[in-house]
Amino acid sequence: MSTLCRLIWIHTYRYLTLLLLMLTCTLVQAHESSTAYLNITPSDKSTTDNGYDATYELSLRDLALLIDIDANKDNQVSWAEVKSQTPLIEQLIDSKITLENASQACQIADFAPLAINTRGGFNYVYTRFHVSCEQPIDNLDYQILAGIDANHRLILTQSDSDTALQVLTVGQHALGSQADTGWVAIATNFLKSGIHHLLIGLDHLLFLFVLLIPAVYIRKQKQLVAVANPKAALLEVFWIATSFTLAHSITLSLAALQIVSIPARFIESVIALSIAFAALNNLVPMLRVRAVYLAFFFGLIHGFGFANVLVDLPLATSARVLALLSFNIGIELGQLVFIAVVFPIALLLRHTQFYKWGIFYIGSLIGILVALWWFFERAF
Repeated sequence: MSTLCRLIWIHTYRYLTLLLLMLTCTLVQAHESSTAYLNITPSDKSTTDNGYDATYELSLRDLALLIDIDANKDNQVSWAEVKSQTPLIEQLIDSKITLENASQACQIADFAPLAINTRGGFNYVYTRFHVSCEQPIDNLDYQILAGIDANHRLILTQSDSDTALQVLTVGQHALGSQADTGWVAIATNFLKSGIHHLLIGLDHLLFLFVLLIPAVYIRKQKQLVAVANPKAALLEVFWIATSFTLAHSITLSLAALQIVSIPARFIESVIALSIAFAALNNLVPMLRVRAVYLAFFFGLIHGFGFANVLVDLPLATSARVLALLSFNIGIELGQLVFIAVVFPIALLLRHTQFYKWGIFYIGSLIGILVALWWFFERAF
Protein backbone atom coordinates (compact mmCIF):
# COMPACT_ATOMS: atom_id res chain seq x y z
CA MET A 1 0.00 0.00 0.00
CA SER A 2 2.87 2.38 0.82
CA THR A 3 4.46 1.74 -2.58
CA LEU A 4 1.20 2.58 -4.30
CA CYS A 5 0.90 5.80 -2.30
CA ARG A 6 4.46 6.81 -3.23
CA LEU A 7 3.69 6.22 -6.91
CA ILE A 8 0.52 8.32 -6.63
CA TRP A 9 2.48 11.15 -4.99
CA ILE A 10 5.22 11.02 -7.62
CA HIS A 11 2.76 11.19 -10.49
CA THR A 12 0.82 13.93 -8.72
CA TYR A 13 4.00 16.02 -8.35
CA ARG A 14 4.94 15.50 -11.98
CA TYR A 15 1.43 16.39 -13.15
CA LEU A 16 1.28 19.58 -11.07
CA THR A 17 4.77 20.65 -12.12
CA LEU A 18 3.92 20.17 -15.79
CA LEU A 19 0.62 21.96 -15.27
CA LEU A 20 2.39 24.90 -13.62
CA LEU A 21 4.85 25.20 -16.50
CA MET A 22 2.07 25.03 -19.10
CA LEU A 23 0.06 27.58 -17.17
CA THR A 24 3.03 29.95 -17.04
CA CYS A 25 3.51 29.81 -20.82
CA THR A 26 -0.20 30.38 -21.39
CA LEU A 27 -0.42 33.24 -18.90
CA VAL A 28 2.44 35.19 -20.43
CA GLN A 29 0.75 35.10 -23.81
CA ALA A 30 -2.61 36.32 -22.49
CA HIS A 31 -3.99 39.80 -22.96
CA GLU A 32 -7.17 41.75 -22.32
CA SER A 33 -10.63 40.58 -23.28
CA SER A 34 -11.18 40.65 -27.03
CA THR A 35 -14.59 41.56 -28.47
CA ALA A 36 -15.83 42.25 -31.99
CA TYR A 37 -19.25 43.52 -33.06
CA LEU A 38 -21.40 42.38 -35.99
CA ASN A 39 -24.79 43.90 -36.76
CA ILE A 40 -27.05 42.41 -39.46
CA THR A 41 -30.26 44.12 -40.60
CA PRO A 42 -32.59 43.47 -43.57
CA SER A 43 -31.56 45.64 -46.48
CA ASP A 44 -33.81 48.21 -48.13
CA LYS A 45 -31.63 48.47 -51.21
CA SER A 46 -32.55 45.14 -52.80
CA THR A 47 -35.97 43.84 -53.78
CA THR A 48 -34.72 40.83 -55.74
CA ASP A 49 -33.21 38.86 -52.87
CA ASN A 50 -33.25 38.65 -49.09
CA GLY A 51 -30.34 41.05 -48.80
CA TYR A 52 -28.85 42.37 -45.59
CA ASP A 53 -26.77 45.34 -44.58
CA ALA A 54 -24.06 44.56 -42.08
CA THR A 55 -21.51 46.43 -39.99
CA TYR A 56 -18.46 44.84 -38.39
CA GLU A 57 -16.06 46.29 -35.80
CA LEU A 58 -12.74 44.75 -34.78
CA SER A 59 -10.23 46.37 -32.44
CA LEU A 60 -6.97 47.52 -33.99
CA ARG A 61 -5.15 45.50 -31.34
CA ASP A 62 -6.83 42.33 -32.61
CA LEU A 63 -6.49 43.35 -36.25
CA ALA A 64 -2.73 43.67 -35.72
CA LEU A 65 -2.62 39.95 -34.87
CA LEU A 66 -3.97 39.17 -38.34
CA ILE A 67 -2.65 41.90 -40.63
CA ASP A 68 0.48 44.03 -40.49
CA ILE A 69 -0.97 47.49 -39.88
CA ASP A 70 2.25 49.01 -38.54
CA ALA A 71 4.17 49.31 -41.80
CA ASN A 72 6.99 51.51 -40.46
CA LYS A 73 7.42 49.42 -37.26
CA ASP A 74 7.26 52.43 -34.93
CA ASN A 75 4.71 50.74 -32.60
CA GLN A 76 2.17 53.42 -33.47
CA VAL A 77 -0.66 52.73 -35.89
CA SER A 78 -1.83 55.68 -37.97
CA TRP A 79 -5.06 55.98 -39.90
CA ALA A 80 -3.07 56.05 -43.15
CA GLU A 81 -1.47 52.69 -42.27
CA VAL A 82 -4.85 51.12 -41.53
CA LYS A 83 -6.44 52.55 -44.67
CA SER A 84 -3.58 51.26 -46.83
CA GLN A 85 -4.52 47.72 -45.78
CA THR A 86 -8.15 48.06 -46.90
CA PRO A 87 -7.97 45.22 -49.48
CA LEU A 88 -6.54 42.79 -46.90
CA ILE A 89 -9.10 43.82 -44.29
CA GLU A 90 -11.96 43.25 -46.73
CA GLN A 91 -10.45 39.91 -47.76
CA LEU A 92 -10.16 38.94 -44.08
CA ILE A 93 -13.83 39.68 -43.44
CA ASP A 94 -14.93 37.90 -46.61
CA SER A 95 -12.93 34.76 -45.82
CA LYS A 96 -13.41 34.54 -42.04
CA ILE A 97 -17.06 35.57 -41.69
CA THR A 98 -19.35 33.20 -43.59
CA LEU A 99 -23.09 33.82 -43.53
CA GLU A 100 -25.17 30.95 -44.91
CA ASN A 101 -28.73 29.97 -45.69
CA ALA A 102 -30.26 26.54 -46.11
CA SER A 103 -28.84 26.01 -49.59
CA GLN A 104 -25.60 27.99 -49.94
CA ALA A 105 -23.22 30.59 -48.57
CA CYS A 106 -24.26 34.21 -48.91
CA GLN A 107 -22.08 36.68 -50.79
CA ILE A 108 -20.37 39.63 -49.07
CA ALA A 109 -19.86 42.63 -51.34
CA ASP A 110 -20.08 46.41 -51.66
CA PHE A 111 -17.76 47.38 -48.83
CA ALA A 112 -18.08 51.00 -47.71
CA PRO A 113 -14.92 53.01 -46.88
CA LEU A 114 -13.31 52.05 -43.59
CA ALA A 115 -13.75 54.19 -40.49
CA ILE A 116 -12.45 54.22 -36.91
CA ASN A 117 -14.71 53.85 -33.87
CA THR A 118 -13.81 53.98 -30.18
CA ARG A 119 -15.14 51.56 -27.57
CA GLY A 120 -13.97 51.43 -23.96
CA GLY A 121 -10.84 53.42 -24.74
CA PHE A 122 -9.76 51.14 -27.62
CA ASN A 123 -9.82 51.98 -31.32
CA TYR A 124 -11.85 49.74 -33.63
CA VAL A 125 -11.83 49.50 -37.40
CA TYR A 126 -15.40 49.92 -38.61
CA THR A 127 -16.71 48.69 -41.94
CA ARG A 128 -20.10 48.36 -43.65
CA PHE A 129 -20.95 45.87 -46.39
CA HIS A 130 -23.88 44.19 -48.14
CA VAL A 131 -24.77 40.51 -47.78
CA SER A 132 -26.62 38.99 -50.73
CA CYS A 133 -28.76 35.93 -49.95
CA GLU A 134 -31.50 34.17 -51.88
CA GLN A 135 -33.03 32.96 -48.59
CA PRO A 136 -32.93 34.25 -45.00
CA ILE A 137 -29.62 33.76 -43.18
CA ASP A 138 -29.71 30.82 -40.78
CA ASN A 139 -26.05 30.11 -39.98
CA LEU A 140 -22.83 31.98 -39.17
CA ASP A 141 -19.34 30.50 -39.41
CA TYR A 142 -17.12 32.95 -37.54
CA GLN A 143 -13.36 32.32 -37.74
CA ILE A 144 -11.74 35.66 -36.84
CA LEU A 145 -8.77 34.98 -34.50
CA ALA A 146 -9.42 31.23 -34.65
CA GLY A 147 -6.45 29.45 -33.11
CA ILE A 148 -4.96 32.78 -32.00
CA ASP A 149 -7.10 34.11 -29.14
CA ALA A 150 -9.40 31.79 -27.21
CA ASN A 151 -10.82 34.82 -25.38
CA HIS A 152 -12.26 36.38 -28.53
CA ARG A 153 -15.99 37.07 -28.53
CA LEU A 154 -18.44 38.32 -31.14
CA ILE A 155 -21.40 40.46 -30.10
CA LEU A 156 -24.03 39.76 -32.77
CA THR A 157 -27.20 41.79 -33.27
CA GLN A 158 -29.58 40.64 -35.96
CA SER A 159 -32.15 43.44 -36.00
CA ASP A 160 -33.31 46.52 -34.11
CA SER A 161 -34.98 44.29 -31.51
CA ASP A 162 -33.48 44.55 -28.03
CA THR A 163 -33.60 40.78 -27.56
CA ALA A 164 -32.06 39.78 -30.89
CA LEU A 165 -28.53 39.65 -29.47
CA GLN A 166 -26.04 36.85 -29.00
CA VAL A 167 -22.55 36.60 -27.51
CA LEU A 168 -20.72 34.12 -29.71
CA THR A 169 -17.38 32.35 -29.77
CA VAL A 170 -15.37 31.31 -32.80
CA GLY A 171 -17.14 28.58 -34.77
CA GLN A 172 -20.52 27.65 -36.25
CA HIS A 173 -23.70 29.26 -34.89
CA ALA A 174 -27.39 29.00 -35.80
CA LEU A 175 -29.12 32.29 -36.59
CA GLY A 176 -32.52 33.47 -37.72
CA SER A 177 -35.45 31.16 -37.10
CA GLN A 178 -33.15 28.43 -35.74
CA ALA A 179 -31.89 30.66 -32.96
CA ASP A 180 -33.95 31.50 -29.90
CA THR A 181 -33.51 35.24 -29.31
CA GLY A 182 -36.07 35.78 -26.52
CA TRP A 183 -35.61 36.46 -22.82
CA VAL A 184 -34.75 32.84 -22.04
CA ALA A 185 -32.06 32.96 -24.73
CA ILE A 186 -30.56 36.12 -23.23
CA ALA A 187 -30.42 34.51 -19.77
CA THR A 188 -28.94 31.27 -21.11
CA ASN A 189 -26.52 33.04 -23.42
CA PHE A 190 -25.09 35.32 -20.75
CA LEU A 191 -25.03 32.57 -18.12
CA LYS A 192 -22.78 30.54 -20.43
CA SER A 193 -20.80 33.64 -21.30
CA GLY A 194 -20.18 34.38 -17.61
CA ILE A 195 -18.91 30.85 -16.94
CA HIS A 196 -16.69 30.95 -20.00
CA HIS A 197 -15.44 34.48 -19.26
CA LEU A 198 -14.28 33.45 -15.80
CA LEU A 199 -12.71 30.17 -16.82
CA ILE A 200 -10.75 31.67 -19.74
CA GLY A 201 -10.06 34.95 -17.93
CA LEU A 202 -6.50 34.07 -16.97
CA ASP A 203 -5.94 37.27 -15.02
CA HIS A 204 -9.02 36.66 -12.83
CA LEU A 205 -8.03 33.02 -12.33
CA LEU A 206 -4.48 33.96 -11.39
CA PHE A 207 -5.82 36.47 -8.86
CA LEU A 208 -8.02 33.80 -7.28
CA PHE A 209 -5.10 31.38 -7.34
CA VAL A 210 -2.73 33.66 -5.38
CA LEU A 211 -5.50 34.30 -2.84
CA LEU A 212 -6.40 30.64 -2.43
CA ILE A 213 -2.98 29.04 -2.05
CA PRO A 214 -2.28 30.62 1.40
CA ALA A 215 -5.70 29.49 2.70
CA VAL A 216 -4.25 26.18 3.94
CA TYR A 217 -1.58 27.96 5.99
CA ILE A 218 -1.44 30.06 9.10
CA ARG A 219 1.52 32.27 10.02
CA LYS A 220 3.15 31.64 13.38
CA GLN A 221 6.20 33.74 14.23
CA LYS A 222 6.71 34.50 10.52
CA GLN A 223 6.61 30.81 9.67
CA LEU A 224 4.06 29.05 7.46
CA VAL A 225 2.26 26.26 9.30
CA ALA A 226 -0.24 23.99 7.59
CA VAL A 227 -3.68 24.15 9.16
CA ALA A 228 -4.50 21.12 11.24
CA ASN A 229 -8.25 21.37 10.75
CA PRO A 230 -9.40 21.32 7.11
CA LYS A 231 -12.64 23.04 8.15
CA ALA A 232 -10.69 26.18 9.03
CA ALA A 233 -9.17 26.29 5.55
CA LEU A 234 -12.54 25.60 3.96
CA LEU A 235 -14.10 28.44 5.95
CA GLU A 236 -11.32 30.79 4.84
CA VAL A 237 -11.91 29.86 1.19
CA PHE A 238 -15.64 30.42 1.67
CA TRP A 239 -15.08 33.94 2.95
CA ILE A 240 -12.57 34.73 0.20
CA ALA A 241 -15.04 33.60 -2.47
CA THR A 242 -17.93 35.45 -0.83
CA SER A 243 -15.93 38.64 -0.45
CA PHE A 244 -14.70 38.55 -4.05
CA THR A 245 -18.24 37.84 -5.29
CA LEU A 246 -19.80 40.69 -3.32
CA ALA A 247 -17.17 43.18 -4.43
CA HIS A 248 -17.13 42.44 -8.13
CA SER A 249 -20.94 42.24 -8.20
CA ILE A 250 -21.10 45.85 -7.00
CA THR A 251 -18.78 47.32 -9.62
CA LEU A 252 -19.98 44.95 -12.36
CA SER A 253 -23.50 46.27 -11.82
CA LEU A 254 -22.39 49.92 -11.74
CA ALA A 255 -20.44 49.56 -14.97
CA ALA A 256 -22.88 47.31 -16.85
CA LEU A 257 -25.78 49.65 -16.06
CA GLN A 258 -23.59 52.54 -17.25
CA ILE A 259 -23.71 54.33 -13.91
CA VAL A 260 -19.92 54.43 -13.66
CA SER A 261 -17.56 54.39 -16.63
CA ILE A 262 -13.81 53.79 -16.40
CA PRO A 263 -11.55 53.25 -19.47
CA ALA A 264 -10.90 49.56 -20.10
CA ARG A 265 -7.15 50.03 -20.57
CA PHE A 266 -6.83 51.59 -17.11
CA ILE A 267 -8.91 48.83 -15.47
CA GLU A 268 -7.00 46.03 -17.19
CA SER A 269 -3.69 47.57 -16.09
CA VAL A 270 -4.83 47.92 -12.47
CA ILE A 271 -6.12 44.34 -12.48
CA ALA A 272 -2.61 43.21 -13.40
CA LEU A 273 -1.16 45.27 -10.54
CA SER A 274 -3.69 43.77 -8.11
CA ILE A 275 -2.45 40.28 -8.99
CA ALA A 276 1.18 41.30 -8.52
CA PHE A 277 0.43 42.89 -5.15
CA ALA A 278 -1.59 39.91 -3.87
CA ALA A 279 1.16 37.50 -4.93
CA LEU A 280 3.88 39.69 -3.40
CA ASN A 281 1.90 39.86 -0.18
CA ASN A 282 2.13 36.05 -0.03
CA LEU A 283 5.91 36.20 -0.08
CA VAL A 284 6.46 39.40 1.90
CA PRO A 285 3.40 40.22 3.98
CA MET A 286 3.02 43.97 3.67
CA LEU A 287 -0.56 44.19 4.86
CA ARG A 288 -1.35 42.33 8.04
CA VAL A 289 -4.85 41.60 6.88
CA ARG A 290 -6.64 38.43 5.88
CA ALA A 291 -6.96 37.51 2.23
CA VAL A 292 -10.69 38.10 2.50
CA TYR A 293 -10.08 41.86 2.69
CA LEU A 294 -7.74 41.81 -0.29
CA ALA A 295 -10.36 39.80 -2.18
CA PHE A 296 -12.97 42.46 -1.51
CA PHE A 297 -10.80 45.49 -2.25
CA PHE A 298 -9.34 44.16 -5.48
CA GLY A 299 -12.62 42.44 -6.36
CA LEU A 300 -14.08 45.93 -6.83
CA ILE A 301 -11.51 46.49 -9.58
CA HIS A 302 -12.05 43.09 -11.19
CA GLY A 303 -15.78 43.82 -11.40
CA PHE A 304 -15.07 46.62 -13.87
CA GLY A 305 -13.03 44.13 -15.89
CA PHE A 306 -15.94 41.67 -15.99
CA ALA A 307 -18.24 44.48 -17.13
CA ASN A 308 -16.30 45.06 -20.36
CA VAL A 309 -18.35 42.26 -21.92
CA LEU A 310 -21.64 44.06 -21.15
CA VAL A 311 -20.91 47.79 -21.36
CA ASP A 312 -21.37 48.33 -25.10
CA LEU A 313 -24.28 45.95 -25.66
CA PRO A 314 -27.25 47.52 -27.50
CA LEU A 315 -29.79 46.46 -24.87
CA ALA A 316 -32.72 48.17 -23.21
CA THR A 317 -32.55 48.54 -19.43
CA SER A 318 -34.72 45.48 -18.69
CA ALA A 319 -32.75 43.25 -21.05
CA ARG A 320 -29.47 44.66 -19.72
CA VAL A 321 -30.44 43.84 -16.13
CA LEU A 322 -31.33 40.28 -17.15
CA ALA A 323 -28.02 39.92 -19.00
CA LEU A 324 -26.19 41.33 -15.98
CA LEU A 325 -27.79 38.92 -13.51
CA SER A 326 -27.24 35.92 -15.77
CA PHE A 327 -23.64 36.89 -16.52
CA ASN A 328 -22.90 37.40 -12.83
CA ILE A 329 -24.36 34.01 -11.90
CA GLY A 330 -22.23 32.48 -14.65
CA ILE A 331 -19.13 34.10 -13.18
CA GLU A 332 -19.95 32.64 -9.76
CA LEU A 333 -20.44 29.17 -11.22
CA GLY A 334 -17.11 29.44 -13.05
CA GLN A 335 -15.47 30.61 -9.83
CA LEU A 336 -16.88 27.61 -7.94
CA VAL A 337 -15.53 25.26 -10.60
CA PHE A 338 -12.05 26.76 -10.26
CA ILE A 339 -12.15 26.59 -6.45
CA ALA A 340 -13.39 22.99 -6.61
CA VAL A 341 -10.29 22.10 -8.63
CA VAL A 342 -7.65 24.11 -6.76
CA PHE A 343 -8.70 23.85 -3.12
CA PRO A 344 -8.77 20.03 -2.73
CA ILE A 345 -5.26 19.86 -4.21
CA ALA A 346 -4.06 22.53 -1.79
CA LEU A 347 -5.67 20.73 1.12
CA LEU A 348 -4.20 17.39 0.10
CA LEU A 349 -0.65 18.69 -0.35
CA ARG A 350 -0.51 21.34 2.40
CA HIS A 351 1.93 19.37 4.56
CA THR A 352 4.40 18.72 1.73
CA GLN A 353 7.51 20.66 0.78
CA PHE A 354 6.38 20.45 -2.82
CA TYR A 355 3.32 22.55 -2.07
CA LYS A 356 5.19 24.96 0.16
CA TRP A 357 8.01 25.64 -2.30
CA GLY A 358 6.65 24.55 -5.67
CA ILE A 359 3.11 25.91 -5.38
CA PHE A 360 3.13 28.62 -2.72
CA TYR A 361 6.54 30.27 -3.12
CA ILE A 362 7.32 29.58 -6.78
CA GLY A 363 3.66 29.95 -7.76
CA SER A 364 3.49 33.36 -6.07
CA LEU A 365 6.76 34.42 -7.70
CA ILE A 366 5.49 33.39 -11.13
CA GLY A 367 2.29 35.28 -10.39
CA ILE A 368 4.27 38.46 -9.71
CA LEU A 369 6.33 38.16 -12.90
CA VAL A 370 3.37 37.36 -15.13
CA ALA A 371 1.24 40.13 -13.63
CA LEU A 372 3.99 42.70 -14.13
CA TRP A 373 4.39 41.51 -17.71
CA TRP A 374 0.66 42.05 -18.21
CA PHE A 375 0.83 45.49 -16.61
CA PHE A 376 3.54 46.79 -18.93
CA GLU A 377 1.86 45.15 -21.93
CA ARG A 378 -1.50 46.71 -21.12
CA ALA A 379 -0.41 50.10 -19.83
CA PHE A 380 2.20 50.87 -22.48
